Amino acid sequence: MTWRGPHVGPARVLNIAEIAAQEPFIRSVLRGLGVPAVDVGDVLQDVMLGAWASSQAGRYRPDPVREPLDALKRWLFGVCRFHCTHYHERAFRRREVPVDDPWAATDEEHIDPGHVGERIDAAEALMAIAAMPLWAREVLVLAALGHGGTEIADILGIPLGTAGSRLRLARARLACKLRRRRGTSPP
Repeated sequence: MTWRGPHVGPARVLNIAEIAAQEPFIRSVLRGLGVPAVDVGDVLQDVMLGAWASSQAGRYRPDPVREPLDALKRWLFGVCRFHCTHYHERAFRRREVPVDDPWAATDEEHIDPGHVGERIDAAEALMAIAAMPLWAREVLVLAALGHGGTEIADILGIPLGTAGSRLRLARARLACKLRRRRGTSPP
């Protein structure tokens, strides 16, 4: 037995079609490992992508003594177990509290349940951003994620001055587009 497992067979690279053909098996394993039906599709996607990436990295080493399909299913079971463990440990799963009426859980009485006005504003902003050139979308999204000018420059591989200029120009373009959409004149 080695650190890789009970055997050291030759590495075999799987293509995504070989893994996708085992979808019914993976679904049944996920359900058996306690993944709720509503989340099986998401975890299935993680498992399939993880299995493919692991195979590409040379970590699929089937036991030459076993039937190929049996060896594949055993390996996929291990991948499922790995992803299920991480799924059950995620913070959003630990803190999720299912409530029939989420608005009843708040103390405020006069809440707009749909936040319609805020949703319309957000949709307008997203449409305006989507219509902007790629360089502007990149800096706006990175800034919205909380990155500063130096981080934006590092991520995009551009000089700090260029990152600052792009961010300033992108914000000005976005403000102009939003004013036009709302039909207001510039201040």
